[in-house]
Amino acid sequence: MPNWEEPFMTENELIANRELWPFIPALAEIKRRLSGIESECEPLGLYFDKEISTEEEMLVALISQKAFALDITNEHGTIWDVRLEPFSEFKARSTRISFPFTGYNPDKQQQISSWIIELCNWEGGVLSGITRH
Repeated sequence: MPNWEEPFMTENELIANRELWPFIPALAEIKRRLSGIESECEPLGLYFDKEISTEEEMLVALISQKAFALDITNEHGTIWDVRLEPFSEFKARSTRISFPFTGYNPDKQQQISSWIIELCNWEGGVLSGITRH
């Protein structure tokens, strides 16, 4: 299980809330995809600024991550897409990365929202279905 670093939700709190169980694989994958981003631009790692207790709150918190309000771009003008690859892979093929703030684009948030929902395990329990997409 991943070790989330957000101040208001520990892994045990997530597991204790049965309604949030479907998000366990999604959280693991998002954390993996964001890995390394904070060493380039703080604070862009996975972070929750309030307590979350419902599926709706979790989805809103996930699509509202600071990293998703930026068009992280390399020297070729390619914009990193969390849905397609981890940040570490994007960084590995880039010599220069910029972090322009573009705001929360509704289309981008919808795409990320759909991706997160696909990552969730809506059928199983807390320990089943943890796979990477």
